[in-house]
Amino acid sequence: MRVFVGLDGGGTGCRAQVEFEDGTRLPPQTGGAANVSTDPDSAIAAITDVLARAVAAAQAHVGAPPLKPEIVLGIAGVVESGLAPRVKAALPYARASVLGDIEIALAGAFENADGLVMVVGTGSVLACQQAGQMRRLGGYGLALGDQGSGAWIGRAALRQSLYARDGLAPDGPLAAALWQRFGSLAAMIEFAATARPADYAALAPLVLEHDRAQCPVAGQVLDAGCAYLRHAIARLQAGARDMPVAALGGLGPVLLARIIGQGGVGFRVAAPKGSGLEGALWLARSLHPFAPEGRR
Repeated sequence: MRVFVGLDGGGTGCRAQVEFEDGTRLPPQTGGAANVSTDPDSAIAAITDVLARAVAAAQAHVGAPPLKPEIVLGIAGVVESGLAPRVKAALPYARASVLGDIEIALAGAFENADGLVMVVGTGSVLACQQAGQMRRLGGYGLALGDQGSGAWIGRAALRQSLYARDGLAPDGPLAAALWQRFGSLAAMIEFAATARPADYAALAPLVLEHDRAQCPVAGQVLDAGCAYLRHAIARLQAGARDMPVAALGGLGPVLLARIIGQGGVGFRVAAPKGSGLEGALWLARSLHPFAPEGRR
């Protein structure tokens, strides 16, 4: 029996799912953070662990003989860091393809059709596929990019609270909530000294909450992130203004709705056909010559 495994690895966690040739799927297995550009050793350990559990569950489901799974992994940071060969070498599977998370996002949203995805979670990256060719923007990690992402939003909120403390920016409920959360300047600085992108991203829900309560500081942070995302979408749509746009990730749909709600943007929004994890499964079938076509 042929078995396919898809994995979606990001800065907050990773998920792997098994699909059998008849379309039956097992429940996803979940694991730790898997952005290889942030922490390669921990990411590879998390990926190896969650894949091993997924394959073991598949083997337990079918019994003998031993399975030879066909695997596609979509991993944040793997393209930019050039670490795909290292990830592949760490895996004890003969048929495993290591791709970027944006590639599985495009496959999940549009399969092989033309379209553009805005993926915003802990990090951010955008890409489009047109006539079989992919173009991407962003996804460079928090130190150099990831504008509009959860990590970027959380860090920007902390900066705004410091500006407000110094009298360089308006104060507001968001800054007050952050000071209440950390308790002191020393605690905030200590947090920032060791914080990883996922730690900053954990503050993003607080920013969204205060934006809904009309806090101007929260609104400014979100608007700055949305301005970048709007510009990136327009860049990818150049010459193809009717290209459909789909949002993925924990923050993607929220921020795309905000961009559209601000007016003046004629995006043709499309509901994604599936998630990045489903895109990995679709690619696992499509990348192997004897796999039935299409998602089951």
